[in-house]
This record gives sequence, structure tokens and C-alpha cells, in this order.
Amino acid sequence: MAEKKVIAVIFGGRSVEHDVSILTGLQFLEALDPTLYAGLPVYVDPLGQWWTGDRLRGRGNYPLAGENGDAETLTQLHLDLATGASGRPRLVADRKTLIGLKREPIEFDLMVPAIHGPNGEDGTLQGLLDFAGIPYAGCRILGAAATMDKAFTKNAAAALGLPVLPGLTLKRPAGGGFLDQATLETALSDRFGTVAFPFVVKPRHLGSSVGVGKADTMDDLIAAVMTAFRFDAEVLVEPCVTPLVEYNIAVRRTRDGTYVASAIERPKSEAELLDFSNKYRAGGTGGAKQAGGSEGMASLNRTLNPGELGEERSELIRTSATRIAEHFSLAGSVRVDFLCNGHTGEIWLNEVNTIPGSFAYFLWEAAEEPLSFLNLTQHMIKEGFALSAARLGNTDAAAGGATLFGG
Repeated sequence: MAEKKVIAVIFGGRSVEHDVSILTGLQFLEALDPTLYAGLPVYVDPLGQWWTGDRLRGRGNYPLAGENGDAETLTQLHLDLATGASGRPRLVADRKTLIGLKREPIEFDLMVPAIHGPNGEDGTLQGLLDFAGIPYAGCRILGAAATMDKAFTKNAAAALGLPVLPGLTLKRPAGGGFLDQATLETALSDRFGTVAFPFVVKPRHLGSSVGVGKADTMDDLIAAVMTAFRFDAEVLVEPCVTPLVEYNIAVRRTRDGTYVASAIERPKSEAELLDFSNKYRAGGTGGAKQAGGSEGMASLNRTLNPGELGEERSELIRTSATRIAEHFSLAGSVRVDFLCNGHTGEIWLNEVNTIPGSFAYFLWEAAEEPLSFLNLTQHMIKEGFALSAARLGNTDAAAGGATLFGG
């Protein structure tokens, strides 16, 4: 019988989306096929320290007490950038003994990034893994970095002929100063023509609707922009769609390289904007979920394959999602979000999430050809091995004719 592959799932991270990343990572670990894989939890705390230990698997154990409170049950890790004699990537564990710290290697076969937002979903972690030659699941550097940038994604979608709202990018004033109202009014007029409130403000490089605000007046707009600047150096201003209906869909790449789409969901919310709290704190009855009890995005009130869309608009969503995924060569399970005017039925592509909450497994379970979470994790792992292997090439300087030193 073949030895089980060790799959390291990394979650948490230094991001405002730290908590929901924990849920996504633990869900992936729980969905691994135990006959094929051994899961290794790798938790990144808010200080950037890496940890492992069986205690990390329990949702009810979060938030953790930190290094001092959890030192007896957790082991601190460091990433070894060089592979061992076996050729497998490895983490180094600092284990406490009576005579001090003992460093022990922990070998694994593939890493699954489950860190949402900056330093996990934006290509930085993927770049580290590529640099170290570590196989990993999900999007490669380009797709992760490009789609984390909302304005870049919007421009790329528009170039493909996909429907998007116009947007205005604003940069944080130097020295933390306030926006000049006259300058802002001019920028709005130049971009949108007649300035018609309301507007929506969002950080340019962030997900999960963190820092998103609605502005009905100029004072509201300045306040929303300054709030968004707390999360990002650049913000995006867009016309507010009223009444707003949101639709989401997941896409993945098949073995032959074509992209397929999942079921479509319409999230339910009583609020005008589906913000972070509505996405992740609201349970099936609308009440707050306590730590350890939430199923992440899977617990969100939603309607799957909503009938009001009809075939034409459903096809627009499916086609737009697969085209943007193909354009950026995305991998893993990617969720693409759309905005819709509830009165006119117009639809616009909103954003792309390369590491969506819960890996959007619930959308695959309801797809035309259903895919269980267990099979989704297996697909992502196999794809990760294949993509990482395809990237490897001959790095010998002599073979490339680039040798400068030596006899």
C-alpha cells in the first residue's frame, strides 16, 4: 500500500481575515481523504509565527492564548528553504527538551494555502513556495496577485468585453492627511460625468468586503474613503447598485485544461451591502455564530441556482466567470462574484476570490455534476502537484550556457 501523502494546510495569517481563514483551513483538513492523505495543520498567528499541533484542529480552541499560554500544546515551526536528502520539502519544529530546544524536521509533500487576504491570497505566499520549490495547491503567483487587485481585475475584465461598473482609484494622501473635497469632486466628475450618489468605497487590495462602505453624500464619501485607507493605500470608488442583488459562482480547471462552473448562489442579507459581518457572522437564523461553531461561508443564508436569473443571465455569469479564470490561468477552487440591479436585471462582474471562504465547496456540491468536498480537496491536491511539477526546469548554469566562473 502506498504511503500517505502529507498535506500541510496553512491558515490564519497576519490579515484582518485571520479568523475566517482558520475556518477554511480546518474545513479542508477535515475533508481530506484519510486513506490517501495525512493532514498537517500549520497555523500562522497574528504575529507571523508558525505553529503546529493537534490542538489546532479543534475550532473551539480559538482564539489561542499565544506563545506563553499554548507553549505546552503547540510546537513552533520554521520553513526550511532547502529540501532534505529525501527531496521532500520540510518544516523545522522547535521542540523543548530538558536541555533546551531541539530542532526536528517535519517532512511533507504539498502545502495548501488557506490564508485569506494579504500575505496569503495575494501571491506573496505562493512566491515563497515557488522560491523554495515547494509544491502547493491553488493559484500560481500571477493569478493570485492580479485578482487581489480589484482595479486591475476590473480593467482586464473590461478588455475581455465582460460587463463591469466604472471605477475611480484614489491614493492615500501623503502623511496621513485628509482628502481635499474640491479635488475629490473633480476626480468624480472626470470619471463618472454627472456625480450621482450613492457610491460604494472599497479597499483596492482586500477581500471579504472588509472596509467596504456606502456613501450617500460627499461627507459620507470622504469618511468612507478615509476608513478604507486604514486597510489599503489605494481605494476604489464605484457607483452603488440599487437595489442590489449579488450572485456568486465557483470555477475550477479540469484535467484537460478547460474550466467548469459550479452552481450559482444568491446570498441573502437584510443589509444594503453584504459586508464581512453579514458574510461570516450570520448563521442560518441570522444570529451570530460563536467561535468554533460557524461553518464559514457554508453557513450563509443563500438560494442556490435562483430561478429568477433565467438561462440567459445564468449563462452570462457562467461564461464571464470561466473567461476571467482562463485569462489569469487560475487554479484551485475560485469564486467569482457578480452585482445585479434588482430592477433592471443588469449584471456586472465584481471581483475574483482565489481562496474563497470554505473553498466554496457548497457550490460544487450543488453543481450540475456534483462534487463532494472530499473529491474537491483531492482535485486541488492533484492539480497542485501537476502545476508545481510543470514549473520545474533545468537550473544548471552550464546547461543554459550562462556559466561565468569555473575552469
